[in-house]
Amino acid sequence: MADSYIPLYRKYRPQSLEELIGQESIVKTLFNAIELRKIVHAYLFTGPRGTGKTSSARIFAKSLNCVEGPTPNPCGKCHNCIDITNSNSVDVIEIDAASNRKVEDARNLLEKIQYVPVSGKYKIYIIDEVHMLTTEAFNTLLKTLEEPPANLVFILATTEAHKVLNTIISRCQRFDFRRISREGIIKNLKDISQKENINIEDKALSLIAKKAYGGMRDALGLLDQSSVLSTLDKEITESDIFSLLGSLSEEILFNITNSLAYKDVASLMDLIDKVIQSCEPVNVIRELINYFRDILIIRTCDDIEKVKPLISLNESAYKDLKNQSEQFEVNEIVQIIEKLSEYERLIKNVSQQHLWLEIALISICHRQDIQILKDMEERLARLEAGVSTGIRPAPARPAPALAPAKTLPVKPAPAQTLPERPQPKPVKPVEAMTEKPQPAPETTIPAPEKSTEPTVSAPTGGTSLSELWKQLLSKNLKMPSQSFFMSLSKPVEITAEKIVITFSNENFVKEAKKDIKLNPIQDAAKEIFGTLPHIVIRTPLPEDKNITNAPVVADTPVNPPPPIPEPVKQAAQISIDTESHQELEVEVTENLDDMNKALTPVNVSDQVKMAIDVFNGKVIE
Repeated sequence: MADSYIPLYRKYRPQSLEELIGQESIVKTLFNAIELRKIVHAYLFTGPRGTGKTSSARIFAKSLNCVEGPTPNPCGKCHNCIDITNSNSVDVIEIDAASNRKVEDARNLLEKIQYVPVSGKYKIYIIDEVHMLTTEAFNTLLKTLEEPPANLVFILATTEAHKVLNTIISRCQRFDFRRISREGIIKNLKDISQKENINIEDKALSLIAKKAYGGMRDALGLLDQSSVLSTLDKEITESDIFSLLGSLSEEILFNITNSLAYKDVASLMDLIDKVIQSCEPVNVIRELINYFRDILIIRTCDDIEKVKPLISLNESAYKDLKNQSEQFEVNEIVQIIEKLSEYERLIKNVSQQHLWLEIALISICHRQDIQILKDMEERLARLEAGVSTGIRPAPARPAPALAPAKTLPVKPAPAQTLPERPQPKPVKPVEAMTEKPQPAPETTIPAPEKSTEPTVSAPTGGTSLSELWKQLLSKNLKMPSQSFFMSLSKPVEITAEKIVITFSNENFVKEAKKDIKLNPIQDAAKEIFGTLPHIVIRTPLPEDKNITNAPVVADTPVNPPPPIPEPVKQAAQISIDTESHQELEVEVTENLDDMNKALTPVNVSDQVKMAIDVFNGKVIE
């Protein structure tokens, strides 16, 4: 009878600490512990599957019970080493906690613990998947783990250490096994392929290492499965591995992502129809999640050399992936990954998986584009700006500015003294003022009448604040930044030395200070003035109104003649303006209340909700 076939992952299982791959720190620690005879009574080996936990436990057991031991290099030839390798040793007991998880099993174990070793120096219990034990079983072992009999060693192995009681973990020396690097897996696969005469190309080995996700046992299993395709004349290729795994090639993933980027549903449906013949819908979703993860990394990282080890694609695909990543916004990529993750959970539990795969990808094609969020942001900004212009600009604030002109000829008086002003004393200064500066209207008074807007001293000479502001915005700014400043900001001061821009909201101030919006303003100012002014972006201050309304043209007369004061008429006008602005404020407030009542909540993504919270807005259908 022919010998039974031994799978590669069993045939090439590590038999010594030196043969462990990718766990250098653990190997060094165990090696030194054996040499220094610092053997503790309980160890906890934890980490992903296929990284060497159980193999390390058996090697450690051989090191302790070898005839030449304890030694870090067991001979592998003595009866103890051979029995441990074949799982026949009476002193090394392997227990599967998944099938022996009850408290009765733990009690039976404790009864056998009292017996001394038969042929080796230590009695060793290897409990695999220890996290499957019940709480009662853990508590039964607790006292024994803390104070075990002499020459007794527990080795607990688990893939989910967080499920093990903290009281158990605290009584063990913990060793965390890491995922094995892709380079380490490829090197080991090449060596085994040569020994087993497996004709396979390097790209196929790289794909196997990628699909193993850091587990050597999974990688050897895939190599063993694909080895049946190898012949002397036929080399195992990357496409063979894709077909064997039911996975998607990089070219197909690239084409599907292009269809999603350009929202080409027809092309997308054609690709899905081809893909579904060889790949399960759940695998398609998972492949796309990993692919968009790579796009997100490339989109957000500038240093390509640092990015390469993080990407699961071949190096030849980096350039194409970089160009493709530019078709998406960062928030858009995150939205797509979240959407795919939702549909992955859904597709697992439905019968018509193909249908739901199509629904998932079509919904991504008709996703809420990031541009819609930008448009919504601008609409909310314009709405807020419109409300601010109706209420905030100078309703009752002109009164302090008129007070000096009103009290210039006489001693300042409060509003209650208005009835006393018809007395003869104020009349003489008024007559004196109206007689002396009669020639003045021809030279100085028409100057401010030429333009009612505030002006600044600039190279263009006498250019108004609004005109300079338009020049700044039209130089280098593009949409939507230009619309952002035009609709939300208000210039207070523009000179060759200083530019002051105000926003009604702190969130807008933070946004305006970003380089993408501030740099074009700086470049435009430097082009207009020849130097770079100091740019200040902030929220409005009470004194901003005086700065804005004050002419600052260099040739403005130093002592312009004050206008003829009419205290009673001006006071009346002030009260009228105040009342009208108050009425306007009430009307705008009522309109806003009606508008808010008309807004209805809709189902939106987390990113839209974030935009609403940031800009204090609401979604309008």
